[in-house]
Amino acid sequence: MSEYDDHVRQSLEGQHDDPSEDLGMDAMRWTPAPVSEAVTDEAMQTAADTAHALLDRAADAYLSLLNAVLGDGTHHMVASASTPHGDVTEGQELTVMGDALIINEAASMRVCAVLAAGMVGCATGGLVVRTFCPDGSEFVRGWRVRNFWLRPLTAEDIRQAYTVDTETGAPLAPEPGVEYRQAERVPRPDQAPTHGESASHTAPRDNRPPNRRN
Repeated sequence: MSEYDDHVRQSLEGQHDDPSEDLGMDAMRWTPAPVSEAVTDEAMQTAADTAHALLDRAADAYLSLLNAVLGDGTHHMVASASTPHGDVTEGQELTVMGDALIINEAASMRVCAVLAAGMVGCATGGLVVRTFCPDGSEFVRGWRVRNFWLRPLTAEDIRQAYTVDTETGAPLAPEPGVEYRQAERVPRPDQAPTHGESASHTAPRDNRPPNRRN
C-alpha cells in the first residue's frame, strides 16, 4: 500500500495533483483563526507547527494501523475526541484484501483530523474498529489515544463500552455473534511492516518540545 501511504502524505501537505478532488483538506490543513494584535507572529507559528506535528503523528498511527494491524476484511472505523471546544466523531468503512485496499480518502483525512484532536494535551480520544471477516466472523477492537499514539484496549474494555449504557450505566445485552477482542499494539513507523513489505513511510520531523516527546 505504498502508493496510498504516499498519497496521504501529499494530501496532508496540500500537494495533491488534482485540486478538484475532495480529500477532506478543509479538515486537515492548518488555517489560523483571526486573532488579536496581542498575539505575536512567533506564537502563531508555534501553534501552526504544533498542529502540523499532531496531524503528522495521527497519520503515522492511522497508516500503521492499516499496514500492520487490521488484516483482511471490511472494517467499520469510528474515531472520536473530546476537547474543550466540544466532542467530534468521524467514521469510515474500508476493505483490506492482501495488498488491495478499498478506501475513501476524504473519510481517512477526517479520521486523522479527529485522532490529532485527541492528541492535544487537554483532550481525550479513541478509535473503535468493527471487522467483518471473509469467513463471516465479526469482532470489535478498540484503541485509546494516549501519549500521542494509539494504545490498545483490552477485550473487557471494549466489551464494557458496548454492553453498558453510557448515559444511565444500565447493562445492555451483547450483540449476538460479535466477539470483543484484545486490540493489537500499533507499532511505530520504523517498526511497522506493510503487508509482506517493509514500512514505506518514514517518521515525520517531531515539532513538539523535548519534554513532550514520548
